[in-house]
Amino acid sequence: MAILLSAQKLAKARKTFNIYNFLNSFSFVFVSGSIITLFALKLGAKNSIIGLLNALAYVTFFMLPLGKRLVKRSSIIKVFGWGWVIRYIALVPILFAPLFASKGHMGLAILILILGTAGFHISRGIALIGNNPVLGLLSTGGGDKPRSDQGRYLVNISVVNSVAAILANIVLAFLLGQEASLWTYTIAIALGIITGLISCAILFKTPEPEAFSGKDEQSLWDVTKEALVQPDFRAFILTFMLLSFLSGMGRAFLPVYAKEVFAQGDDAIMVYSIVASLGSITMGLITRLVVDRLGPKPLFIIYSAIGFVSFLPIALIPGSATLMGAPSVIALFLAIVHFLSSFGFAGEENAAQVYYFGLVPKEKMLDLAVIYNLAYGIGGSLGSFLGGGILEVFANMELSDAGAFRLYYAAISVGLVIVIYSMRNLPHMGAKSVTQSISILLSPRELRAFDLLTRLDQSASAHEEVRIIQKLSKSESNLTQKELVEYLYSPRFEVRSEALLALESIPELDHETIVALIREVKANVYTTAYVAARILGKQRSRIAIPALIESLDGPDYMLQSMAMIALARLQAFEAVGKIEQLMRSMENPRVRISGAYALELFGRIDSIPTLISCLKAEDRPASVSDELVLSISGILGIDKEFYLLYSEFIDDNSYGIAQLIAYSKDLNLGDDRLNVWISAVDALFAPDSDTAPLARLLLASPRITNSILMLSDGLLDPGLTYPGFNFLCAYIALHIEDLKDY
Repeated sequence: MAILLSAQKLAKARKTFNIYNFLNSFSFVFVSGSIITLFALKLGAKNSIIGLLNALAYVTFFMLPLGKRLVKRSSIIKVFGWGWVIRYIALVPILFAPLFASKGHMGLAILILILGTAGFHISRGIALIGNNPVLGLLSTGGGDKPRSDQGRYLVNISVVNSVAAILANIVLAFLLGQEASLWTYTIAIALGIITGLISCAILFKTPEPEAFSGKDEQSLWDVTKEALVQPDFRAFILTFMLLSFLSGMGRAFLPVYAKEVFAQGDDAIMVYSIVASLGSITMGLITRLVVDRLGPKPLFIIYSAIGFVSFLPIALIPGSATLMGAPSVIALFLAIVHFLSSFGFAGEENAAQVYYFGLVPKEKMLDLAVIYNLAYGIGGSLGSFLGGGILEVFANMELSDAGAFRLYYAAISVGLVIVIYSMRNLPHMGAKSVTQSISILLSPRELRAFDLLTRLDQSASAHEEVRIIQKLSKSESNLTQKELVEYLYSPRFEVRSEALLALESIPELDHETIVALIREVKANVYTTAYVAARILGKQRSRIAIPALIESLDGPDYMLQSMAMIALARLQAFEAVGKIEQLMRSMENPRVRISGAYALELFGRIDSIPTLISCLKAEDRPASVSDELVLSISGILGIDKEFYLLYSEFIDDNSYGIAQLIAYSKDLNLGDDRLNVWISAVDALFAPDSDTAPLARLLLASPRITNSILMLSDGLLDPGLTYPGFNFLCAYIALHIEDLKDY
């Protein structure tokens, strides 16, 4: 059984790791990426050298097998932490590169830069073996049961990294200015080394992820063969490697593109790096809301497509400062390219990581992390290295800088289209479709609902849960069902009630939710079962009929009431007899009111005798009798016109009768029929009520129906004296030809 971190220890460990990540990412901007590219350009390096330097970043992932060997002799955190310390020490020789350059030894200065960068990434690769196990521990808490916020936490790490990168790039932009000296670069790199070493001290405080280290002694080759036999893992790794290759080709040369084609300064390049980090943060803020609910696969595809869109303008738009026009237009163009590129490819990498964690069992996390990172490293390093060579070839073809980059990014775009198209065959792992996911990502309502669900996951009390669930009920989002169903198991009655009310606001519930509601009907008699029955009726789910019929025999009168109405909405005619029997045998007002409405929804003429018999009860409340009368009118199909007149009659009998007589004079009945009807009504509502004249009038109709016979019998029954029923019969006498009789 896995060692589970307590909520307090997990929160503390996550906080510590977030601080480490912030400082580490801040440092990383000062010692890698754009600053190394700009430093190399300042030293006079060509595109092939730039490609090599970017490719060295991916050498990291070839060192993971060595890290795996060291983990067998030591703890994961020790290998992780000391490897990080060594990587910063490996950068120290770079600080002396300006000294050699100032003496004219540019080749030696570039060599020191290459060696220092290589040492940095080699040490980083050895240490990186611990990254996925640590993330696995902190995202799951170490338990066997998956946490609902696993994907969100992994994306949160990305957001922390992006925020740190933005701050670092802002500092660098001010530090470098339009044209920084070599010594300015040295100061920046020194600052990165110091910050990185501080982050290492914090990293050592992270808990040891023992359960994620694996216990077997398999060789990397055996692990690789075993993993690649699995078609799902093989398809994912191949796709991930190809995307890393194309991303490495494209993203590594965006600073070079901006500098060589549009003559952008060093400070502008750093500003574009800030914009790129904003793209990563924007992606992270969106992804953290949706990744655990949409699933990683659609986001994997969508973000890859956004990466493709970011490169496409470079391939299509003439890349020339003259043709692009004003500097502001150039800046906007490059900012959009950097933003979308980072948004798309950082999102693709985040989605791939979440996909990997869902695909791989934790006992294989350490071993398969080697394959995962090797795939990323092989793809990225080949992309960066070959990219530099390809650009050199294009330059030797006497293409302009703009033409070479246009052709280069066109080739990358074609490759991305092919890979993205092939991604449709990846296993879904319970994820939404791409179409569904796009509609959700473009819907503020759904994103708002997902934000509330995130806050609900993080709620610390039942009262807070109730407040958030109440807000969720207003969203009417179909995608909140799974999480709301979980709250039907809350130990607090109020939480369960609010969760049911929130589910009731959703127009269409899925099968799993319907099953949960059926369980609620059976399990929570006297409490929330009646609300679940009401929802089942509104959902028109016929699989609920047996449970609803069974509940009619139970002791909970609220459940009986709602079950009758639900069965009527489901048109479960097999329950009509039981409902009629229940109405006759029970004097509970709520049961009789609900039963009357249910029989009205069924709309069967044969149910009128049951309603009339209930009207004869000696102790009936007036409200029950009025419901019975209105239900009869509903079965007969005259409820719309009758309801307004009946409301007047209930409020004031005399005024209601006067309104009915006035209404009758507008119907063009003919004087004879009208006079007979008025005379019968006068007798009906006289102090000594005589129902016979109206009964004779009904029976004298040329259209004698079953309903007329039932009503006439009711009028002549001395036990039925309710005035509302008499008023109904008087109204019916005016509309005999309009009555339904089926």
